Amino acid sequence: MNILKQELKMGRKSLMVWGVSLVGTLGLFMAMYLVIRDQVADFQKVFEAFPPEFRKALGITTTNLGEVLGYFSFAFLYVLLAGSVQAMNLGVSVLSAEVRDKTGDFLYVKPVKRSKVITMKMLAVFIQIIIMNVVMIASSYIIIKLVSDQSFVFKNFLAMAGTLFMLQTFFAFLGLAVSVFLRRIRTVLPISMGVVFMFYIIYLLNQTLDDAKLAWLSPFGYFDLSYVSEHFAYQGKFVVAWFVLNAVFIFFTYKIFSKKDLPSI
Repeated sequence: MNILKQELKMGRKSLMVWGVSLVGTLGLFMAMYLVIRDQVADFQKVFEAFPPEFRKALGITTTNLGEVLGYFSFAFLYVLLAGSVQAMNLGVSVLSAEVRDKTGDFLYVKPVKRSKVITMKMLAVFIQIIIMNVVMIASSYIIIKLVSDQSFVFKNFLAMAGTLFMLQTFFAFLGLAVSVFLRRIRTVLPISMGVVFMFYIIYLLNQTLDDAKLAWLSPFGYFDLSYVSEHFAYQGKFVVAWFVLNAVFIFFTYKIFSKKDLPSI
């Protein structure tokens, strides 16, 4: 429990910075809705001139830009990208710190099993993700209400906002698995950004080629905002894949870190 408290305390400042950044990003994009809502037809024509693949990649359909939830799906895409980097950052850094900071001596002398260390650190990451998503759901709802008086179904809004939790969980557990495979990680952010944008590029490629096989290679395809904004639901096959992959990441994290040689001072 002390490990959990310490991890949450150490991550508090970073969580606040990321939270302000994500809310600010969403607020900035949603503020633009105040400008275009009275000129929707003109903006609709502009976006209709773009290729369908490009519109899908931005989470925009030809019929939903004038609706506040339709525009929200476009703005929320950038929150998903930033939130995914944050989650990957959390996952990669939380265990790699033991190697980078040479805390092997501490773990060896303390009567705490490595499996418990992993569990507490993983729980700390998960709690931070939950906090971030609660903040984002509440902030998103307030921002939407501030910029528009349109009525919408809360369940539909929740399905769209919930994609952040699904993607953050995926990238956090992926980050944990990546961190135990690598021998030593000096800088976390380049790895996090590289992995997230690699998956996003695969997603964009799938939007262009419309290849069903490519959709399985990127979590952004699992929780495609263009699909969610039209159906307000997730595709069952991708939710199952999400569960399976998360379980695989967790399994390898426990298996490898439990046997990994940790440097000591």
